[in-house]
Order: sequence, then C-alpha cells, then structure tokens
Amino acid sequence: MNKKNIFLIALILTTCFSFSQKKEKIKGNKNVIINEYAINTFNRIVVGEKFKIELLEGSKPSVFIEADENLHDVIDFRVSDSTLSFQTLKRITSKKKLNIKITYTSELNFIETMDNGEVTSSTSINLTELLLKNTGSSRAYLNIRSDLFKHINSQNAKVELNVNTKNATLELDENSKLEALINAENLQVDLFERASARIDGNVDTLKINADNTSNYKGKNLTAKICELKCSLNSDVHIQAIDELKIYATGNCEVYIYGNPAIKIDAFTDTSKLFKKEL
Repeated sequence: MNKKNIFLIALILTTCFSFSQKKEKIKGNKNVIINEYAINTFNRIVVGEKFKIELLEGSKPSVFIEADENLHDVIDFRVSDSTLSFQTLKRITSKKKLNIKITYTSELNFIETMDNGEVTSSTSINLTELLLKNTGSSRAYLNIRSDLFKHINSQNAKVELNVNTKNATLELDENSKLEALINAENLQVDLFERASARIDGNVDTLKINADNTSNYKGKNLTAKICELKCSLNSDVHIQAIDELKIYATGNCEVYIYGNPAIKIDAFTDTSKLFKKEL
C-alpha cells in the first residue's frame, strides 16, 4: 500500500471519528421538574464540560437536579472507583433551568474541575483533608475548613477561596489565577509561568517560590516568618512581621510591607527590592 492510500485511509477514519464525536442537540421543553437521586459513597468529584454544581454537606450522598423535564435523561452521572462524575449525552442548546447540587459526606477528599466546569459552596466545606485541582477554563468558588489543604491550579482556571486550615499548599502555573482569604499556621505558595495569586489573611509561616513571569500579591497576608525565593521576571508583594529571608535572582521585583528583620541569601543579576508602606 503506497503512502497516498495510507494518507487517504487515515483522513477518512479521522473524519468519521470526528463526526461520531459530535453530540446530538437538544432544547429544554421549559417544563421544570425536580429529582433527587441517592448514590454510592464517593471521595472524589470531577466537574467538567459546562456543568455548574453546588456542594452541600450531608449524612448521605445524593444528586439533586432541577431542570427541564426532557433534560434529566441527558445528564449522566455515576460513581465509579469512588469518583462521582458528570457528562451530557446530548448538547444542550437552550434551557429554562439547570441546577445541580451534590450532597457529600466526610469521605470526600478530592474536588476537580476541568473544561468549563464550575463548583461552588455557599456554606463551609468541613473536611479533615482536601485536594482541589482546577484545569482548563474552569472555575471554583469555595469556603473550606480543613486540617490539610492542597490546591493545584493550571491552564486558564480561576479560583476564589476562603480557607481556614493548619497547613496549606498552593501550586499555580500557566495562566491560572487565584484570589483567596487564608488563615493558616503554615502556607507554601509555588507560582510558575504566568500564574497570578492575590492572597489576604494571616499565617504563622509562609514560603513562596515565584518563577517566570508569575505575580504574587500578598501585601494583605500577614506572615510572622517568611522565606522567599524568586527568579526571572516574577513580581512579589509581601508583608512580613518578624523575619524575612530572600533569595532573588534574574529580574524579579520584591515589594516588602512591614518591618521584619531581613536576611538576604542571594540578590543577583538585576533583581530589585522595594520597601513600601501599607
């Protein structure tokens, strides 16, 4: 078989696959009904596509759907390997209403959003440990109370958080954005590429690693003790009370608020240091 025939076969298969992937369209019939479904226990939630889901704490896991009557059958959700996920079987082009609420239990420890998915909570999510991961152009607006909290944010995801915890770790890269109010004993912040974080609150110890063209705005986050490592073209605004240790390279800019004792481990290349008033 020559290269031309192989190419044609590959093109036909690709075209057929593309058409098979397209979902049939559906319009809501404007007759809104409510259903609540009991589901198996899960410890992970994955929210993708264009789903907007609200989280509620409860003793038994369930899914609540308020939507046009004919849309209920095209919203597919299931628990597999302790993961609750959602997908649409048809592409919803119009609707009168589509509200989805998930009742979670203390088993939950992992929330993930992707694509254009969105997850919210109007009340505090109280868990011993929680990992929040956001990718794509997804959104999350959450109130969290946890002993151990980790947040991974990448691509174009945007997140707003209110967090009370003992230990928190934030990892942001690509073009992701975070706005947060955090009260914690220990906070670790890692920023890469074009990631941006604005954080308010109070912590005992703060460690920041800022790289590439990332931006950290933390002048309203009060830290007793802080360690900062920044490089390349990163931009850091920081408030330290007692101690501040700095390792700066490249063309990074550091803006210091407060009057801490400052120790400079490295200050090379064209790095800049500014002292600012609140």
